[in-house]
Amino acid sequence: MPDPAWITAVTLFAISTSVSPGPNNLLLVASGARFGFARTLRHVMGIAVGFPVMVLVVGLALGGVFTALPWLHDVLAVIGILYLLYLAWTLLGSAGDGPSERTAARPIGLVEAALFQWVNPKAWIMATTAITAYTAGVDFAAALAGIVAIFGLVGCGSSALWAGAGTVVARWLNTPGRRRLFNAVLAAMLAASVLPIVLDLVAAHGPGFVPR
Repeated sequence: MPDPAWITAVTLFAISTSVSPGPNNLLLVASGARFGFARTLRHVMGIAVGFPVMVLVVGLALGGVFTALPWLHDVLAVIGILYLLYLAWTLLGSAGDGPSERTAARPIGLVEAALFQWVNPKAWIMATTAITAYTAGVDFAAALAGIVAIFGLVGCGSSALWAGAGTVVARWLNTPGRRRLFNAVLAAMLAASVLPIVLDLVAAHGPGFVPR
């Protein structure tokens, strides 16, 4: 059984990485602002369930796969970059949404949010770092179970916090101009979040990198 010091360390890591801005949190703010907290709850729960499941699967099964097929990391990174840019474009395109558009669209669902973790570069960094850093020198099964449980609890609270922040911001978004500015800023931040991943790929493979 992991000791209190280990639990504290993993909890602090989970809080710092889950609460910091990233694709999940930016999308939660946008959803909270556009649809309200209640309609964003499925998105919140999708992240709270999907990321711990991802950590579990990566810890149990995919470690050996990525060791044998390291190019899979690059393929997933490219898919993640393209999907995040698509989401940024979607946000930018909805920048002037009014009340009629608000009711016609729908928020991200539980399954969609859970599956999104697999193409979210930040989620991969969090999962692989947690497994690498906090399973060494301890019982692997117990440590993995602890990491999954801690990220499940912390992630739920963090996601709810960001969705709630979106509902607060929504009170300011009472004109088309403010909505355009808000969504444009979120779109720019979401697009910028792929830059470190692109730089890592270029540094590892050179500017002519093509995953294969």
